[in-house]
This record gives sequence, structure tokens and C-alpha cells, in this order.
Amino acid sequence: MSSNVESPLAELTGAKQTMASWARIIESYKNIPEIYKDSCKALLQDRSPFPYVVFAPAISDYKQRTTEKLLCEMDGIFHVWERSGKQIVLTAFPLNTVYSLEVGSVLLFSWLTVSGLTSEGVSGSTTISFNTATQRFLAPFIRQMRPVPEIVSETEWQKELAKFDHLSSSEFKFMNYARESLVRGDKVICSIMQPKIRKHIFTLFGQRFYRTMVLSHLALLTNREVIFIGEDERTGEIKGRGERYGGVWQYVPLRNIASVDITETENGFLTLSIKLIIAGQQLDKIFEASNKKELEEFQKKLAQSVGG
Repeated sequence: MSSNVESPLAELTGAKQTMASWARIIESYKNIPEIYKDSCKALLQDRSPFPYVVFAPAISDYKQRTTEKLLCEMDGIFHVWERSGKQIVLTAFPLNTVYSLEVGSVLLFSWLTVSGLTSEGVSGSTTISFNTATQRFLAPFIRQMRPVPEIVSETEWQKELAKFDHLSSSEFKFMNYARESLVRGDKVICSIMQPKIRKHIFTLFGQRFYRTMVLSHLALLTNREVIFIGEDERTGEIKGRGERYGGVWQYVPLRNIASVDITETENGFLTLSIKLIIAGQQLDKIFEASNKKELEEFQKKLAQSVGG
């Protein structure tokens, strides 16, 4: 007998499969998945009140299946228990040693990558993947790793948001992304928008063909962070719009920045390089030469902000 994929049973099965990929809050030690209990017993079993704990199931990435994780922040330390087969590996990051935070979201797939010094004093990084529908459960962890909101008047706040109004006609998506990335109380010092950079490859029957060399991205300096907002190279362009689904946000606290440099590449582009104090990490972003003046201003303002 043939199956009917349109039947209510098929729909229910699909719904259950989707829900199985959702992150969820664990409200007590007894509700923690059994395989994690031995590893987190010392920290969580007798904790009262029970801390904020989230279980993030394994979900399908663009190219592979991710691992499931149990997450918790306690006493200024972000704990990540990761399941690898029958083994559980714990990585803990003191919040004040997190030197980079990446948040990505493309349709139903989202991720959070935390990079910093672990409790053992070594540089480490972990990526938590989750269904975008449950991003609200990961949001408290993201907020703990970013600047604390400050009390400012609505007039002051709207003034900062308005600094991205110039993007409304050319980069509407990035205008909204930039506004959403700010924490209340942030002061926008400067920003640089770099539209995608394309290289002409060949012409066929009068039609020019291009290769995208650099995806659209925005560099943003506030009084507390450097924020990079870009597109994910793994996604295709939205037909007829020239832009890609979703975005990727990188947050770097100013306290972790050692220096900033600008260099010219062989193909005439400019590279903005931000070197971090912890672990000698470096972030590189490519811009067109036409942005040189704005980049030099960005470099100057950032150097002043970090005392360099």
C-alpha cells in the first residue's frame, strides 16, 4: 500500500521531527538527559535554585550533522557539555575571557560560536548549533557575553539608531542588522559598509559573467565593541535581489583588542586586521581601495578607543 505524505499522520511525524531539533530549557537536574548526569552532577545536582540550563539537540548543518550540547552559565562561567558518541566533554569559559562571539542565522539554522580562554587557561572555541525557532533560549547566554545595557533616554537611543539611516536605500538589510546588533547604551563611533566585491571573469554572447570575491559586510565600532556583520558564503543569493539569506554577527570586546592595521593586498584591496590580546588571534576583513579614507578613520578611532 502506498504512503500518503499529505495525511495528518505524515504531518504530525514531520512536526515531531522538527520539534526534536528545538533547543529547550531544562528546569531540574532530574530532567537532564541521562548521559549527561554523571558529568554535570557535581555542579548541578544540589544547586538551589536550579540555574538556567539549555539542551541543544544535534541538528543538520549545511554539510554535516552537529553534536548535541548541554549549556549552563554559573558564577560567571559558561559551561558546555558536548556529547561525542557515548562520551561527554566539558569545556568551561569564564565570561571575562571570552574574546570573540559569533552568532549566525540562516533560515531555520542558527549557531553560536564562543571563543576564549577556558578554565584551564588554554585558548578554545565551541560552536552550538540550534533551530532558529528556539533562538530565544540561547539569547540569555549571548546577552551575558556582551556589554550590559545602560539606562539612556529614548531620544539618545534613537539618535544612535539613526546613524544607520544612510543605508536605508542601498543596504536596507544591513541597516536593520546594525540596529539590532546594538546594546542599549552603545555609542556608535563609526562604521564602514562594504558592498559585495565582484570580479569580471568572461563575456559570452554579450553577457558579462562575474565571480563574487568578497561578500557584503559592515564594520561597526562602538564605545564597547567592534562588530562585524556579514553574509554566509555557504548560502546562495536570493533570486532577483543580489543578497543572501540571513547573516553572521561577530562581537569583539574592545578590552581584548591589541592593535589594528591596514595593509594592501596584491589585487589592490585593503585588509583591516584586528589583533587580539588573548591567544594572538587576528580578524581580517577585506575592503575596496575606495574605502581607504574611511578605513583609516576607523583605524584611528579604534586605536584611540583601546588606548593604542
